[in-house]
Formats: sequence, structure tokens, C-alpha cells
Amino acid sequence: MPTQLARTQITHTPQVQRAIDVARERWSDDSDGKLLLHLIEEGERSVRDDRRTETEQRRAELERMSARYRGVFTESLDSIREGWPE
Repeated sequence: MPTQLARTQITHTPQVQRAIDVARERWSDDSDGKLLLHLIEEGERSVRDDRRTETEQRRAELERMSARYRGVFTESLDSIREGWPE
């Protein structure tokens, strides 16, 4: 079918065939092309979830690190600059 969208060809290497076979266990009535689409969608969701988890872990670590120094620096930058010559 004609389309303006990019197309991709994929060879059914042993790794690809294994992935298709696993996908067929879940989506048994679908064609190989549809199974590959399911795998791509699941992979994208997994990568997005991993990225979200990593971001949450980094933020939690930054919070733990910054909590150690809360209250250490009580002066504001403006109060420090008051005594500086212009």
C-alpha cells in the first residue's frame, strides 16, 4: 500500500524469529508483521518505564544528598554581598 511514511525491512534472523515466537505465545492470532509491531510497542513502553524509574532514582539520590547539607548555609547571597565593595 502506498504511504509517505518510512518503511523498514527486517530479516528473520534467529534472534528475530525467537522474539516473534515469544510474541506469538501472547498474541497467537496475529501475523508476523503485527507481532513485530507489538514487540516494538512493548519495547518502547519498557524503555520509557526504565527511563522514568532511573529519573526517580536520581531525584531520590539528589534529595538524600542535599538533605545532608540542609541548614549548613544559612546566610543568603544578598547578606554576604552587603559588605562587598562595588
